[in-house]
Amino acid sequence: MKFSEQDASAVKAYAGTYEKQLFSTLRNSITILDDVDLRVGVKNQTNLTKLMVKHGIRAYRQAFDAADDDLHFSGRTLSVKLLKRDMLVSPLEFRETWMSEHMKQGVNGDDIPFAEYISNEITKTIAQEVNDNAYFAKEDDGSTIGKCFDGLGTIIDKAITAETTTNGTGLVPVATGVITKANAVEKFEAMLEAMPSAYIDSGFNLYCSSDLWRKYQADYRERYGKYTGPSDQGLFYLDSALDKVQLKPCSWMRKSQRIIATPKENLLAGVDGMGDMDKMSVFFKHEIFEWRWIFALGFQIRDLEAIRVNDQA
Repeated sequence: MKFSEQDASAVKAYAGTYEKQLFSTLRNSITILDDVDLRVGVKNQTNLTKLMVKHGIRAYRQAFDAADDDLHFSGRTLSVKLLKRDMLVSPLEFRETWMSEHMKQGVNGDDIPFAEYISNEITKTIAQEVNDNAYFAKEDDGSTIGKCFDGLGTIIDKAITAETTTNGTGLVPVATGVITKANAVEKFEAMLEAMPSAYIDSGFNLYCSSDLWRKYQADYRERYGKYTGPSDQGLFYLDSALDKVQLKPCSWMRKSQRIIATPKENLLAGVDGMGDMDKMSVFFKHEIFEWRWIFALGFQIRDLEAIRVNDQA
């Protein structure tokens, strides 16, 4: 068997045998999925039902005092978009790389860790591309991942815009102004104060970019002569919140100056994860083979009343 045929067969066999493992590794490598509530098994969309129950306790009397609007159902929709990554791979090109050192005389493809190596590298690269683009993604023509679906940053922007329209039902941002190394602690605490007391008592996260996190640490150091240290579990908490409000620096927010105050359960990501839409296929042609990855992904905010954001994008 020729080198290219041998190795292409190995890749095809590896992709088929370890397909579920590779997709599991892919999702575990996408750090944004660790910081939100991950919904598995979303084929197209799922409705996020919200029930509002009015207050109405009163002194006992025989008359029945229920109101027509005691219960109000509403909700938003979590949708996923089908994504793909197509690649042309020429195994012959790898003869001129470090893998040639592992080849026996006669170019025996069995001696090259080609299938596992390239599968793992592709997995890491796809995960990094998702992390770098998911937050600011805005659904458009689908030509890049940044134009396939609305990321959390775009969903927030649209909710802020909706609030300025007639009968808007969006977000009113908290006025923090520009956040610097001299005022970051004050601005983060302002986001704490903007949340309803029920959430402060039960706990939530303050999501921010790594850039804002460094500003917070620099300001904290100047104010108190030390950095904010982690808990025994490696988590960071806002001092004034009795270990109820977690500071959450997120690389996937890139250089955003937005602070997002909300429980983790309020930020949703949808994937298939059940196998129907997580697929990969390998087709061999001449000395080249075509490799296609298909997977579903989408984001949503469950309840806009349970989130506060500042006025910086």
